[in-house]
Amino acid sequence: MKAVVGRALFLCAAFLVGMLVLSLVTFGAFEIYRRHPWAPNVHDSRADAGSDPEFSLKKSLRLTGTTLPAGAFDVHFRAGGNMMGTSLDLMYRIPCGAVPGILAEAEFTTPSAVNDIGNTYVRDFAKRHGWRADSGSTRAYSGKGKWPTAVLVQTPETGDCSVYLTAFN
Repeated sequence: MKAVVGRALFLCAAFLVGMLVLSLVTFGAFEIYRRHPWAPNVHDSRADAGSDPEFSLKKSLRLTGTTLPAGAFDVHFRAGGNMMGTSLDLMYRIPCGAVPGILAEAEFTTPSAVNDIGNTYVRDFAKRHGWRADSGSTRAYSGKGKWPTAVLVQTPETGDCSVYLTAFN
């Protein structure tokens, strides 16, 4: 009788150890699959922290009807989307001589006050990217399009202009 109980306890312990090993192997395989170590890194270095990786800059520009002008440099963006639509925050630098043409082409012809409540979001985005009110004159514009779009253009005394844009569709 004692041998039967000992054997039963041994088999029960062996079963539990086997289940533990199987669970750990399964968990490890799941973690390897979840982290995709073999997949290439597709993160855009221009994307800000918190930007949805499902929304590339190209896709966000297309969905919001926004363009990134040729010659733009020091580009940063934050994009995201949900069932309500796609949002895009975009910052770039460009020679100041190109700004009037860019604004006209994008139909940002309606001036607005920099401190206007409609410019709060773009102003907050601009502050996170180094905009300061005392770093040169800043003009704000809103788009005439179907979707809400706001633009801040900062013209320093020397150097290139900084353009901050927020768009939603």
